[in-house]
Amino acid sequence: SRISRCLLLLLSFTSLVHNILLFVQKKGTVAMECNPNEDYEETPECGPVKDYAKEGVDLSPPDSEAIKMEEKTEFQLAHEFYDAYKACRKLQHPGDNDEPPTDTELRELSSKLKAIARRVGQLRLFSPNEELEDVSTADLKFLLVPALLGTVLSLTRDYEERFGALKQALVCWKGFAADCNRLGVAHRNDIKCIDRDPEESMDAASKRDEKIERYKRSKELDEKVNYLFGKKREVLGDEFFWGHGGAFDEEMERELVIALLGRAVSQAAEEIASIESELPLLEMMAARGGPGKGSKKPPPPTEKPWIVRLQDREECTRLYKEMVFQCPYQLPTMSLAEFAEGEMADMRERQQAQASSQARQKYDDDDRWLCGDRQGAKEDWEEEQKVYKDRNWDDWKDEHPYGSGNKNNNIS
Repeated sequence: SRISRCLLLLLSFTSLVHNILLFVQKKGTVAMECNPNEDYEETPECGPVKDYAKEGVDLSPPDSEAIKMEEKTEFQLAHEFYDAYKACRKLQHPGDNDEPPTDTELRELSSKLKAIARRVGQLRLFSPNEELEDVSTADLKFLLVPALLGTVLSLTRDYEERFGALKQALVCWKGFAADCNRLGVAHRNDIKCIDRDPEESMDAASKRDEKIERYKRSKELDEKVNYLFGKKREVLGDEFFWGHGGAFDEEMERELVIALLGRAVSQAAEEIASIESELPLLEMMAARGGPGKGSKKPPPPTEKPWIVRLQDREECTRLYKEMVFQCPYQLPTMSLAEFAEGEMADMRERQQAQASSQARQKYDDDDRWLCGDRQGAKEDWEEEQKVYKDRNWDDWKDEHPYGSGNKNNNIS
């Protein structure tokens, strides 16, 4: 029995040492990629917003929000994410009686999301060489932070802030799409659309097919997300509660987050194309001085005043007399009788042209039907043309049954 106990202790010790080595190896890998002694601003590649600082766009949160998030643990950070996601979900799916958010509310929400993204990077929740299976379900939801931040920034309406906000949103969505592509949760067509050069031209048919395919895929993801949210609401009482329990197990929670990530990538593909077409317009508007102001036209050249040189007093008196007795309106150039004669001549020309056209048409018909010698030939021809027309109409109705058109989103 003593030997058995020794063997059990040895096995336990060996398992413990193995786990410690694995833990140290994982931490060592992260430490090699992200130096913990450096500040997060200097090592942006450690978090899910890894490429943002390299784009020349400032995504740092205000000092107040940064200090507030500085001491948050992962559990407390999940509560902050709960409030932020609930507010973003309300922005994306507003109710009938909801008022649009103000710019102040959008700035507060974007500051909170920036602070959450900063804290996620400080906690080292993600590593660049991790795969999707290596990321825990509890941390997977934090990958949505850049997509939510891009959505909030794109809703900015203030003209002076919109250009900078759209550039920040563009960087957020591209970084988010890169992370999802690395983890394998993004569709390849969405990534292809996001990586496409804005100056690259596409024909209308290809662009239409791409949008239809993305719409169908997004609709399927929306149905899956709504089903899982409804299931979570039935089991846990709150659809935005991030966690699992009861009949809503961890696998369903993971499927929900992955579906949200895929749907966000599809939305990012649409938004990036829209932003890339809007940014040049905003630059043009800024060059003109703001909205509602067109380009300044040069003033018309001033004309020199005309001068009348008078030699003596009698000439000036004669000029004034001529100006006094002039008619104040334009005089007619012809009498009523002359105008009536001109109208009658035009009418006679039109009648002669019409009579000539009718006579030529009658001659052509007589020549075609042999001056009436072929009895019933014209009637037979008309009947034959009517049969052809009815036959073509029947063929078209067979090829296009009733209700097959693009009606009520019937685009399948």
